[in-house]
Amino acid sequence: MAFTHAIIFTGGDPPHPNVVKHLDRDALVIAADSGYTHAQSLGMQPHLLVGDMDSISPADIADAQARSVEIHAYNTAKDETDTEIAVSGSIERGITDITVVSGGGDRFDHLLGMVHSLATSHCTLYLGKAHVQFAQQDLPRTLSVSIGDVVSLIPLGGSARISTTGLQWNLCDEDLHAFASRGVSNIATHPSVDVVVTRGSVAIIQPNFIEGTQ
Repeated sequence: MAFTHAIIFTGGDPPHPNVVKHLDRDALVIAADSGYTHAQSLGMQPHLLVGDMDSISPADIADAQARSVEIHAYNTAKDETDTEIAVSGSIERGITDITVVSGGGDRFDHLLGMVHSLATSHCTLYLGKAHVQFAQQDLPRTLSVSIGDVVSLIPLGGSARISTTGLQWNLCDEDLHAFASRGVSNIATHPSVDVVVTRGSVAIIQPNFIEGTQ
């Protein structure tokens, strides 16, 4: 089967159980290390398991082997995170439509590194209850939202120049500066929000995207 979309499950905390409503059942499913358990918990069997295998249980590795899952194990002394390896594996297969699913965790450094590593890709990210998309000069974004939804715009890797429509405080070819919080907690005033970036990279965060409690 030729896949056009990939879903990557990361390690750390389990993802929000209701995230499965937003996932494509016909996607290539990639587990990054202990993300194998999280994928299975949502009824999505991984096709591919990658990482340094430092957090996955021996039982899950045995399960993957018994199911003939494609496994790529890496040395722990590597320069990329398991999530980056999974993204690279998708792209090597010609898949650039990528969704990353994470429950977060107690490693803030991992979370921060993951968000920044995805900023220049066409990936989208589910992080707990939040939905994160990235916009760059060649990648404008249009969001379907409910009026009153919170939408935050955070520049990554430096300042970004941005224009928006559909928000309470729209920007018109203005700079969002790095190391400042101006773009946090904007409000949708229209069911469609457009974000156009002419310089830099921006994370578009809908913090309460997934309904329901964990």
